[in-house]
Amino acid sequence: MKFTTLRASAALALLATLAACGGKAMFDVNVTITGLNNPNLVLSNGSDRATIPAGSSSYTFSRRIPYGEDYNVVVEKSPDHMTCKVMSGGSGSAGHFATINAVVACEQNVHALSGRVSNLSGANMILLNGNVQVAVAPTTPPTPAVPVDFTFPSVADGTSYGITVLKQPDGQTCTVTNGTGVMHETDIANVSVACVAN
Repeated sequence: MKFTTLRASAALALLATLAACGGKAMFDVNVTITGLNNPNLVLSNGSDRATIPAGSSSYTFSRRIPYGEDYNVVVEKSPDHMTCKVMSGGSGSAGHFATINAVVACEQNVHALSGRVSNLSGANMILLNGNVQVAVAPTTPPTPAVPVDFTFPSVADGTSYGITVLKQPDGQTCTVTNGTGVMHETDIANVSVACVAN
């Protein structure tokens, strides 16, 4: 540990000496990227701008930074259906550390998927979206005139959804309207399930 600290201190001292002599050291601006599953992430450092391909885990800006110059790595545009943030190391002055290493983390956006069941009087109803099941029970006591709301776990932005009735309620048959689509930039809350007596 002492040797590592001494080497880093010596490197910084050498850089300071170079700067004093007019021969400025140059630094790469490196970025580590996590979770980038979708295209169109745009990163910038001043006038240096880059579109990062999906699946990338690292990037080095084309312009090197002279000793003493400020850098500021920002997410200019998050990728499709995702949100990315600079988590650490994104700004500072070149030479403060031996290397410039920013960390950008990306996460898939998620949105709520919900709706309403009308005229529900029977028990044991189960709705299905993909492999996720949601049980829907009538009011207590059963009051068909009062609709019953349901909510599925959040669905990833850009993902298809398709709600079906896995198990019909006792003594009733129910049909789904607005139950299929692709999740985009807002919550989906207009799924409708209508039930009638058998």
